[in-house]
Amino acid sequence: MTTNKKYDYRVTQEKTDWIAEITRRVTSKKTTVSKSQNGFATEADAKAWGEKELALFLENLTKRNKRDFEQHLKNKKDKASREEAYQQKKAELKNTDPESSDSKTPD
Repeated sequence: MTTNKKYDYRVTQEKTDWIAEITRRVTSKKTTVSKSQNGFATEADAKAWGEKELALFLENLTKRNKRDFEQHLKNKKDKASREEAYQQKKAELKNTDPESSDSKTPD
């Protein structure tokens, strides 16, 4: 079994220009291009751009994932506190319900 990175870059030549692309591995057979740049004069320029942009791309992805996870935790905490407040209110209403204690007294 091979170990491929989820994100990588590739450099291809089109006529006289070079193209650098940031790619994402979707499945074992499918790859999509997340970002690309063309018009490089040499392969070395395209590789340098690909390496630099891949590092920036992964850094931004990591930051975004961290922000999303923090928001997820905040939403989960807010939901738990709302549920707790709802349960307390429900218990208070059940304990202070006048029909439940007065209507069951025998005559």
